[in-house]
Amino acid sequence: MDTNNLDLFIKAAEEIFQEIGFTELVIQDSSSNEQVYELIANIGITGDISGFLLIRSDLESSMKFINKMLTNMGMEAEETDFGQFHKEAFGEILNQISGRATMLLETSDVNCDITPPTILMGEKISMGTYVAAEIIHKTISGNFGSFDLSIGAKE
Repeated sequence: MDTNNLDLFIKAAEEIFQEIGFTELVIQDSSSNEQVYELIANIGITGDISGFLLIRSDLESSMKFINKMLTNMGMEAEETDFGQFHKEAFGEILNQISGRATMLLETSDVNCDITPPTILMGEKISMGTYVAAEIIHKTISGNFGSFDLSIGAKE
């Protein structure tokens, strides 16, 4: 599989983050898939390639991210804790990234669809993934904290 196609998911994430006001991001390779998290959002990829897109994070980084996103949009959070709205917003960010990536893939004649996001929340959770031909792990950091972004796919 052409790993440039997977890089389009990173490009999509960077574009979406910048559009919602996160312009000072650091994106770097992440070697570990063995860490535990408090929040995982997952979307499946189907079509010419099949795979997954995961964002994993701690609750503090996720809450800061969602609250800053709301501030950037001129809105205020109604919940003081990480509640249903925050979970849905976290899933929607992943939905936007994967939707943008499928549009970028289409310009390379790769046709894909995405599944609805699944959100897992708890203490010290991890999520195993199937063995794919290609997997990219990146850490995206900003003034909110950091997310781990993993993209895995095979033709």
